[in-house]
Amino acid sequence: MILIASLLAAASVAADIQLTITKKTPLTPEQENLVTFGLLTEMTCDTHGHIFSPSNRKYGNAINAIVRFRPDANSYTTFTIDSNDGLHGGTITDFDLEPNDQLLVLARQVLKYSDLEVPIEFGKSFLIRFDQSGRVLSRRELNLDTNNFSPAGMAVLQSGEVLVVGRHLERDRTFLIVELLRSDGTFKARFTLNPDGTTTSQGKTASSPRVFFPVAIKASGMIYVLRGTTTEPIYVLSGTGQLQKSIQLKPKDVEFDSAKILGNELIVSERPSIIIGAATGTEPRAGRLRKELPIFSLDTGEIVDAVFGLTRPPAWHAPQLIL
Repeated sequence: MILIASLLAAASVAADIQLTITKKTPLTPEQENLVTFGLLTEMTCDTHGHIFSPSNRKYGNAINAIVRFRPDANSYTTFTIDSNDGLHGGTITDFDLEPNDQLLVLARQVLKYSDLEVPIEFGKSFLIRFDQSGRVLSRRELNLDTNNFSPAGMAVLQSGEVLVVGRHLERDRTFLIVELLRSDGTFKARFTLNPDGTTTSQGKTASSPRVFFPVAIKASGMIYVLRGTTTEPIYVLSGTGQLQKSIQLKPKDVEFDSAKILGNELIVSERPSIIIGAATGTEPRAGRLRKELPIFSLDTGEIVDAVFGLTRPPAWHAPQLIL
């Protein structure tokens, strides 16, 4: 496996920009085994170049830890919930990096798993704060109202209150729900961002679970709540959790994940990738994947740049972490 960093290129005008790999760092087999692909919680990085990846127990899709890799991959630190009372066998729903380099984790008890080791019944929810060494600094129970509500993301407000976003699914429409909890974890308020619901997906399935579940992204003192589809507007909340406005991305029906906000722009990983090139007799499935990363203006909602990269299909090349 190869750890790839420093891929994003800056652009001042609309253009079709190809990513350039500037550095490759190999991971050991032990490190490879810690990386989780394809689940809801996306990996990210901090201002020091550390890469944070969710990690599951390898028997199902419950996430039990967040792993921080050094830029040179010479070492890593594990932030696990399994040592927490009541959370052994639980799952991590979301995580966030604080400016002081502390790690916040939204974790849930799992009371029952399906035969395929998928969590299907949950218990209590907790907000856990770790220091840089992986030691638990605090643990706060969150009294979420999970009636017709599946939590998916969280953000801590300026006051210390906690905002949790999630969804309620009804036929082919998704309702985005926000719950506010006081700093002691007690329930404060609940409201729906789209009272009429929004079409869930282009079809009955999607290539990324982010299409179905919202995320809360903190940027420039605001909180952006969005799903992985341009059919759903972006909802912009203040640092106190009040809805300020919505942003409609264009064009509609683009599905994506791994959303990041850089200044006043949103960069995403579009799904599905487009296969270009033909296979040859000597290299079966040697076509390459064109990975699209459109950049949207948060002022107009329109695409202002189109970044792309070319990679081998997964069956041909070992998985890669791409930032």
